[in-house]
Amino acid sequence: MKKFLKFTFLMFFLSSCGYHLQGGSSVLPPDVKRIAIKPVENLTTEAGVSARLKEALRSRFERYAVVDVVESNQSRDAELITKILSLKTETRSTSGNTDIAQELDLIINISAELRRTNGQVLYQNPFIQRREPIATSGDLVVTSSSSFAQGSIAAQNLSGLNAREIARGQQEEILDEMLDEVARTIYLNAVSAEF
Repeated sequence: MKKFLKFTFLMFFLSSCGYHLQGGSSVLPPDVKRIAIKPVENLTTEAGVSARLKEALRSRFERYAVVDVVESNQSRDAELITKILSLKTETRSTSGNTDIAQELDLIINISAELRRTNGQVLYQNPFIQRREPIATSGDLVVTSSSSFAQGSIAAQNLSGLNAREIARGQQEEILDEMLDEVARTIYLNAVSAEF
């Protein structure tokens, strides 16, 4: 009984401070229970990125089971419509004597909208942007970035890969993390109550 009372008091205290468990409740109207995640429209030349974003969205929405994720051809209450507006790199730093780019920023811009099947907009964000640093070669891997630190390539494994493989692998890994962060942002703002 004491454990129950302590737990109840802790939950009451945390909720009074504005904290909530992520994914535990919904800001959606009570009748919105089934959401279809439409195929992502890709306005970039990067192949496969739309499927990767759709998978990140599906994973995020299914993780908390606040709503059921259904296919676009099934009965649904709302549809999530997303577009990848741009995916580009910008020079972040150059070498002092050759003016060659050493570090770039990978930037993705996405729009998202959650609509009822009757067209009523439940959530809309026309411009979600994520930016992360990437290196231009294996000799310049940005090992200090948060993406690298959480990734599957360790600094001691870099010597076995050529520079182009390292740079491209790092870019792909960072892009996946950026897409997951976008999916998290969309979920938290469209479905989950504030925490």
